[in-house]
Amino acid sequence: MTKFRYDINALRSVAVISVLLFHLKVPYCSGGFIGVDVFFVISGYLMTRIIFDGIEKNEFSILNFWGKRIKRIVPALLFLTLAITIVGYFFFLPNEYEVNEKNATSSLLFYSNISYWKNAGYFEPASENNIFLHTWSLSVEWQFYIIYPIIIWSLFKLLKKRQYIAALIGIFTFLLCCLSVFWTYRSATASFYLLPTRTWELMAGGLALVVEKKFVFQNKWGLFCCYAAIFLSIVLLTDSVLWPGVYTLIPVIATCGIIVLNQSSYGILQNSAVQLTGKVSYSLYLWHWPLIVFARYMGFQFNAITVIGIIALSFLIAYLSYTFIESVKLKTSIPIILTLAVLALSTNMLSNFNPNFKAKILDMADYKKKHNREIKEQFSTDCCFVESDDSEEFNKFKQRNCLKIDSTKKNILLLGDSHAASLSASLREQFAAHNINLLQATASSAFPFLMKNWTSEFHHQLYQYIFYEFLIKNKKHIDGVILGGSWYMIPQQDVVEPLLQVTRYLKTLGIPVIIMGQTNVYKIPFPSIIAKGMESNTDLTYIYSIKQAAVFNDFLKQKLKPYYIDVYYNKEIPAVSSNFDPYEFDRNHLSKYGADLVVKKILSDSIFIDQFRKIYFRKMLN
Repeated sequence: MTKFRYDINALRSVAVISVLLFHLKVPYCSGGFIGVDVFFVISGYLMTRIIFDGIEKNEFSILNFWGKRIKRIVPALLFLTLAITIVGYFFFLPNEYEVNEKNATSSLLFYSNISYWKNAGYFEPASENNIFLHTWSLSVEWQFYIIYPIIIWSLFKLLKKRQYIAALIGIFTFLLCCLSVFWTYRSATASFYLLPTRTWELMAGGLALVVEKKFVFQNKWGLFCCYAAIFLSIVLLTDSVLWPGVYTLIPVIATCGIIVLNQSSYGILQNSAVQLTGKVSYSLYLWHWPLIVFARYMGFQFNAITVIGIIALSFLIAYLSYTFIESVKLKTSIPIILTLAVLALSTNMLSNFNPNFKAKILDMADYKKKHNREIKEQFSTDCCFVESDDSEEFNKFKQRNCLKIDSTKKNILLLGDSHAASLSASLREQFAAHNINLLQATASSAFPFLMKNWTSEFHHQLYQYIFYEFLIKNKKHIDGVILGGSWYMIPQQDVVEPLLQVTRYLKTLGIPVIIMGQTNVYKIPFPSIIAKGMESNTDLTYIYSIKQAAVFNDFLKQKLKPYYIDVYYNKEIPAVSSNFDPYEFDRNHLSKYGADLVVKKILSDSIFIDQFRKIYFRKMLN
């Protein structure tokens, strides 16, 4: 019988706590997402050990392996899905409930990673409101469980000797790691979610088993360095790092090192709290994220009390799930039958989801879906606003007319992310009446910085071209630049200097510049807030407003004074137009109605007038 590995259980504890604190946005845990990578390595190690031991003892059965995985993974996931299906029926608006149940189905059938990759367009439902978002990693693992034992079993049949198979595991781990790093630069979203670019992390665990069997290491300093690497990754890494990528090697190699060193004698590793957390880690991983999403949906402010409350409740439910769900021995057929039953229940509840909502409330809640075409036109999507981060998009973008100078008009260039792009249609309308031509170079999550800060390779390539080629070549024809972005997405200490660098650089070129200020940000989609408010006849915008965005706006206003135009609504927000259009169509993106209001604020601001005095028309807003 295999001796219980306290060190591996302690690693589970570290992994799940890091993910929990990362999702709660606890300071100094910005790299907590590496907990998923630690889980992948552990899972790969344990699965390889089970497969190798079973084959060498002539006791291995692929069907039995799959059955045990079903009994290990499905019951707790099933319990979570059932709870969300029932509770969500009474709390969510119809369109939200429909999305949740589609995600529930993809989670139970273990293709949620593929679903989230395929639907990862910039205007899809915000990931922060996807209550099943975290199940993508379970789908990756289950897909690995289906394929991996077949390959290993086949290799044993063909090659016979363990050392040959071990060598192949090492080779394929290396090759798949290289593929992962390469593909992350090519298509970061696909690389993040899909099995082929995550397999190497799981196989790294198998490689740890091979090394562990071959060599015996006992080095406390090595163990210390491995844990230090993991903790430093949690503290120092941020979610702006391309992932999986070169930096992913740090937690993966460190986790492999801890497994290979196989030291469980240290008191802290056997500590009862650490071991209990490791035991309930699966249920804790399952439950913490839905609780965070639900707290956000109910309008809770994420202060210290809320964070502590969510952590405590997550541990309580995880313990109950572990005790009464995970620890119960079931026949393989029972989880399968119950899964089908929950899916049938979900389908039935969806078809009967007909509360007495007024038509206007339903229309508002479904605003983005019903106005998707208009939104894409507003942003100039797939033309001057690029959603993809594929590096090939750069050449496609250059072939479009987004940067075409009109020598008969004044030319103003709009740069930035989707929040800049949201102004596109409104600026064109205002400028067209005054003989001003709008040029546009915008991309999702692309902050208009000179250096490669918080941007992908494509974004960096795009802005290198704009700043160091296009603007230099056409500086006599560019009469102004507007920078726009969701600055709130960047830490305060990382946003001011890059923006000042851009303003200084444009000044050397003799080009005026303004910075579009931070817009309002909400915990859930703005149309849902309005719809819920209409149902209860209450203004809920303040309750769901993320107050830190207002603080961030005030900070930038002081630091970027000569260029920064404040468009934030601190008081009563003009929530809905006379045509029943909401100010924003999701958590933070302006609708056309909202963009019209913001553009009017920008063009009438004294900073705009001062910077663009050469082309400013006092009758511009008339």
